[in-house]
Amino acid sequence: MSGGAPLLDGTVLVLDDSVMRRSDALRELMSFARAIVEDGDVTMSEATGFRAWIKSNPDVNGLPQVEEIVGILRNVLSDGRISEIERDHLRDVLGRFGG
Repeated sequence: MSGGAPLLDGTVLVLDDSVMRRSDALRELMSFARAIVEDGDVTMSEATGFRAWIKSNPDVNGLPQVEEIVGILRNVLSDGRISEIERDHLRDVLGRFGG
């Protein structure tokens, strides 16, 4: 259990380790998304790596934005190539997600 933080009304907000792990993992995933779209292109290798990162970090599973990206990646990666339309869509989604 992590320490608590006092709120304005004097109550203490306690975040357990799972909340902190999820928050850290989400920040890392958002940073990864920003790095992917930074050059304006999304390669098959980047898309595959992004999907692998999500699979190996279960703390981000179940978040609506991540589930949307997983669905898009599933479709994009299913045939082993990224069409221009898929690339544009994935770049837009990752750009919005990464901020």
